[in-house]
Parts: sequence; structure tokens; C-alpha cells
Amino acid sequence: METPSGTQTLLGAEQPFFVTRENMDDAQSMSSATFAHGDLSIGRYRRDRPGLGLSTPNPPSPSLMAVVILRPRPPHAGWRDGRALDVPALGRGVLACLDLRESWTMDLSEPFDSCHVYIPLAAFDDIALENRLPPLERLHCPATAAVHDETMLHLVQALDPALARPQEANRLFADHVFSAMTIHLASTYGRLAGGPSPSAGGGERAGRLSPRQLSRVVELLRGEEVNELSLSELASHCAMSRSAFARAFRQTTGLPPHRWLLLNRAKRARDLLERTETPLSQIALECGFADQSHLTRVFSRAFQVSPGAWRRQRRD
Repeated sequence: METPSGTQTLLGAEQPFFVTRENMDDAQSMSSATFAHGDLSIGRYRRDRPGLGLSTPNPPSPSLMAVVILRPRPPHAGWRDGRALDVPALGRGVLACLDLRESWTMDLSEPFDSCHVYIPLAAFDDIALENRLPPLERLHCPATAAVHDETMLHLVQALDPALARPQEANRLFADHVFSAMTIHLASTYGRLAGGPSPSAGGGERAGRLSPRQLSRVVELLRGEEVNELSLSELASHCAMSRSAFARAFRQTTGLPPHRWLLLNRAKRARDLLERTETPLSQIALECGFADQSHLTRVFSRAFQVSPGAWRRQRRD
């Protein structure tokens, strides 16, 4: 997708252009998945009271805003570049893709609850290049179409825990979900015939990581304790794109990178529980968890027993 010359500002979820946070009953946001020209970000915004009125128009930006409706909304008015639009009733799970190179205004007089995913248009160029396809000029999912998209609904719901507990957010998991969103939007509404090809990617080898690549990635993941690594950074160490690396890592290990990382941390915690008398709260921090409750949730899912119960069982 071509971007306006001289326009570098990328809108994000942290400061939504259309309403101030003070006018919302709840607002949560996060960013991830670094691209060459900006980050992807998501915000969930909820207002339970009527009467907000018209939104503030967005400044032009080379980005897309994918809006997923979480609370049904009645028909309302909208404007694109000053031209009036009749927006139909929007049910839960309806998706609209707004090209933010255009100016948008919406009537927000009724209560709303929605997720807004901000994606730099360069991200879609990356996907087209990786799959040896022409650049995508536009996504075809207008605000007036009321298109229900169960996949996007599930993907935004997958990020709910990260939005609710950002201190526990796994950056690799967020990258994984954001990449899945971008690929889904490009293949479904950008007319990428057949979607991304597993063998595409500028000559990258499809299938598994080489032993050397896997060893390097495992070394990086085991040394990572504060969620700083991104999917892009891991992929760069293998000279692969994000999506090709994610496929190859899962093919090689049986797990996506974010799940491998959490399981490795849980195994490290299990080892410390067996060998030491270190308090659970300290073990959690040493193994890269946000706190003891975070460790307990991940450990219990991995081993079907809580850390405290596992330690007691080993002593018995």
C-alpha cells in the first residue's frame, strides 16, 4: 500500500484520536510486533453511558484501524472525508477496516464496547513481498457493510488477558496474535489469493529450523527473563520473516515460541522448587514471571498441579 509522501505519524491505541480516555468507562491498550515503519497496537474502549456525540476526526496516517464490535450498536451516522455514511446496526463480532489515510468521524451517541487494532500499512506490504504478490492497495471491509468476522473476534479475545494484566503480557504471544491478525486481514480482505503460502518468503527454507538456528533461538529464549524479545528479533537471528520463523519453530519444537518460552520458565521453576527452599514469590521473579500468581497460573496449566502442591508432593 502506498503511503502519503511526507506523512510519518502513526496513530496508536495508547491515545485514541476519536475520544479522550476521560470520557470512557474503561480503556486498555498495548503495542507489539515491531515493523520497519511502526508498531501494531490494540485498544479496547468501553463507554456505558449515552451522549458522547461525534468523534474527533483522525489526522491522516499511513495505517489501518480494524474495529471489532464487542457490544451491539444501533444504526448511526458517519463521515468519510466529509461525505456522509449510513452505518447499519452492528452486532457483536462485526468488523470494519478504516483506512486512516482518509478522515473519519462517527456518531458515538450510544454506548459502545469495541477493540481497535492499528496496523501500519507497511505491514501488509511485508506480507505481499513475502508471498511474492503485488502490493495491496486497499482492504475491502467497509464500515457500511456489517461484516461478521469470527476469526478477528477470537483473536482480539485472545489478547483480553494481556490487556487486563499487562504486567504479565508475553511479548512473543502478542506478536503471534498481531501477525495472525495481519495475515488474516490481508488474505481475507486484501485479495491475497489463497492466503500466505508456507513455502513463500524470498527463498527461505520451508519446514524446520536447522540445528544451528534452533540452538541460537533456544539460547536467546532461555536467557530472556523480562519479555523483551520480539518475534521479529528472533526471526532476524535466523534470517527469516516473522511468519516463516513462527511456522518453522512450531514444526521443529511442536510449540509456538510464546508457549515454548512459558513452558521453559515453568520447568525452570519446577527445578528450583525441587532443589531449593526459595520462596515462591522469589522463584517467580527469577524465572521471568510477573509475580507469584502469574507463576501459579502458568505452572498449573503446564503440570496440572500448583507450584506449592508440587513442592509438598516432592517432599513427601
